[in-house]
Amino acid sequence: MSQAAQRRRESFDTVADLYHAGRRAYPPAVVGLVVDAIGIRSGTKVLEIGPGTGQLSVELCRAGAELVAVELGPNLARVAREHLASFPTAQVVTAAFEDWPLPPEPFDGVCSATAFHWLDPSVRFDKCAAALRPGGAIAIVHSHHVRGGTEDFFRESNTLYVRYGLSDQPDFEPPSLADLPPTYPELEDHPAFDSVRRQRVTADLDFNSSAHVGMLRTDSLILTLDEPDRSAFLAEIAELIDSRYHGTLTRSYAYEIVTATRCHAQGTA
Repeated sequence: MSQAAQRRRESFDTVADLYHAGRRAYPPAVVGLVVDAIGIRSGTKVLEIGPGTGQLSVELCRAGAELVAVELGPNLARVAREHLASFPTAQVVTAAFEDWPLPPEPFDGVCSATAFHWLDPSVRFDKCAAALRPGGAIAIVHSHHVRGGTEDFFRESNTLYVRYGLSDQPDFEPPSLADLPPTYPELEDHPAFDSVRRQRVTADLDFNSSAHVGMLRTDSLILTLDEPDRSAFLAEIAELIDSRYHGTLTRSYAYEIVTATRCHAQGTA
């Protein structure tokens, strides 16, 4: 991973106290697909990679999971522990997943939501396979901002991204749903997994200017800006929403849920 990418991966921890409020909860349909894929019920042992502040973690515990959540950022881990305090079988470990020693007893399921892409590609699927019992399941949620919603806003706001050095694509637009490539195609050929399945849930989310800026405050790309440029950029975004779009906008999302089963044959590649 490049130094720039590593800094972005670690940047979320600097805004841990803003993250839970700034990020929307996963739609119930997304949570349901993860719970069903792993087969979570009371006592199911689940490893979650990159829980952030625990948005999905809480839902997994409500479904009955005995959860071990491995979070890179100490501040994010602290907030996640606060949200999981009412679940006595939930544990949050502060560590990089790639370096974390796996416990002797394997898990029934491994999941990761909007975090798996930050993991080392040479390690992530091998280690997930090693963490799972034969017949256990992996479930990965990847969020895509797709074309739709208030499209004129995203075209206009892109000029700000270019001006502040956040993009070098003056004509950038979010991809259409039809143009999204499958995420993690390497899973198809991994010898430790079979029954790979991809499902999508779409959702249009409404934001006022405050909520949209709150979300952007936790965006790793925006966090690459130093002050005062970051505050100036966010102020211009808010002004654009309020002055040109009557204070509200809609973002269209596609949540891709990638699932697979750990093969019963022992060993990985």
